[in-house]
Amino acid sequence: MAGRVLVISARMGAGHDGAAAELCRRLEARGVATHTVDFLDAAPVVGRLMKAVYELWLRATPWAYEAAYRLWFLGPVLCAPLAGVLTLVFGRRIRRWAGGATAVVATYPLASVVLGRLRRRRWHGLPVPTATFVTDFAVHPLWVHRGNDLNLCVHDQAADQAARATGRPARAPGPLVDSRFRTALPDRARAREALGLPAEGRIALVVAGSWGVGELEATFDSLVATGRYLPVAVCGRNERLRRRLAQRKGGIALGWTDAMPTLMAASDVLVQNAGGLTCMEALAAGLPVVTFRPIPGHGRQNALDMERAGVAPLAAGPTGLVAALDRAVAAPVPPGPTLFRGDAATDVSELARSCAPAPLPRTSPVLVRAAAVALAAAAAYSGLNIGADAATAAGLDQAKPVPDARVAYLAVRLGPATPIGPGLARLLARDHVTAVVEGRLAAARPGDVRRLAAAGVTVANGGWRPEEDLHVLAPGDNVTSSAEAITRATGRRPALYVPGPQVSGTDLAFASSLDERIVRGAQVPIRGPRAGSGLHRGGVYVVDAEHATGAQVTRVIATLHLALATRGIIVAPLSSLWPT
Repeated sequence: MAGRVLVISARMGAGHDGAAAELCRRLEARGVATHTVDFLDAAPVVGRLMKAVYELWLRATPWAYEAAYRLWFLGPVLCAPLAGVLTLVFGRRIRRWAGGATAVVATYPLASVVLGRLRRRRWHGLPVPTATFVTDFAVHPLWVHRGNDLNLCVHDQAADQAARATGRPARAPGPLVDSRFRTALPDRARAREALGLPAEGRIALVVAGSWGVGELEATFDSLVATGRYLPVAVCGRNERLRRRLAQRKGGIALGWTDAMPTLMAASDVLVQNAGGLTCMEALAAGLPVVTFRPIPGHGRQNALDMERAGVAPLAAGPTGLVAALDRAVAAPVPPGPTLFRGDAATDVSELARSCAPAPLPRTSPVLVRAAAVALAAAAAYSGLNIGADAATAAGLDQAKPVPDARVAYLAVRLGPATPIGPGLARLLARDHVTAVVEGRLAAARPGDVRRLAAAGVTVANGGWRPEEDLHVLAPGDNVTSSAEAITRATGRRPALYVPGPQVSGTDLAFASSLDERIVRGAQVPIRGPRAGSGLHRGGVYVVDAEHATGAQVTRVIATLHLALATRGIIVAPLSSLWPT
């Protein structure tokens, strides 16, 4: 055998594993021995935690994933410490796996970081070449490391980014895609007949990765609404999503399937949201690709980079989707096949032939390993909160107003000391003012909160208040407890969370896990807005009435209504905000 290659993937979706499997198949065909391992298995406890947090982000708190993804663009000030932590936790097992290998390749970003750092070490490092195969169009800072000998990318644009980021060689051999998507595909008529699909009409194949994450239901409905494209949605292993879509009319919902080459041959266009392996397979098959409602983080960045490269347009809104689909279907030559001009296996086999096998490492002390795990847990917790707080600062948590509407949104924060009588309840309902109820109020005076809901007032979760000064695993605003108290008082769960001036990323994560939309507004003192305070349409204003009298609340609401009316702006409750 001409060398032995260790390939490190990760079960974070199917894309990394798919690329690793195809690379190994091609290397074996060239006489190179291969062995594939899962990066998460190098530290099983931490690995399972990382996978769980990543899936939670994508499914329940996508804004937090977007923030965490953007956080690392701050540069070495954050990436270097994380690389050190990851190497402490995962490096020992990876060095053991690499024993006897003549080259090591990563198809997962964090594995690439660890390989790069190990490669640069003089002691207890890796004496054999290391390479990264970047499966995304977008090159995230954690995808590449200057210690690796070679970066392999799917497009010249990505290779340029990798070369600039690392100062090391970078090439663009194209995506690693199974040969089934490039050869012997049936024609459209035979493929539709084999799958039982309509012989006439246009079919849009809709995908959302092996986990079935993102706004697939909204995409499905948008395609049905066109009346011109039949959506065939592949929901991966998300069986609940498949069942929900199967109950809709006007489309077809499928679960996990091995018939993707035939499905692509039967379709007119692929609609995707992440830029992952299925997208690359479609490009290999010559199927036009359109991105719609991309998932946060790498999904959005992949969408922008693919559009910039002229590979797949990014559709904006239902109207933009129809136009993008029509242009993609009408294009005489799909742009995909031009990507596949090289073979990553050729580059990797050259690395493998040029080096002697790596020696087996010595065992690391138990205390070092224990310290590494503790440090990793602390870093993971800190990263989650920093990422969430960065999202808050960037406004990623906020529900957005209806564009161009001459509407402002008004709420009043009520605490345990605020008197709530029938008159105040009628006033808030009449003037479309949302009641932001603190948990202490709901627990101490559930009858008053019930009166608000019975009068038709929108009741939002205001947190427990006051926030705890120190918290580790519980949210500082105790969002969950306040939601439970409001639910007991009113008989319905609050749909909105309105934090105070100080916002914790942990609070936002807990609110999102409760399916509460997060709304932040300008804080208005009980004495009313200051002169020239800049009230404007689309503004969200929260009056702090925690220690106010009923007369003060009535007066400030009247003042705000008058100030907005003079600008031609009407007041609406927070429940009418559009979600992000």
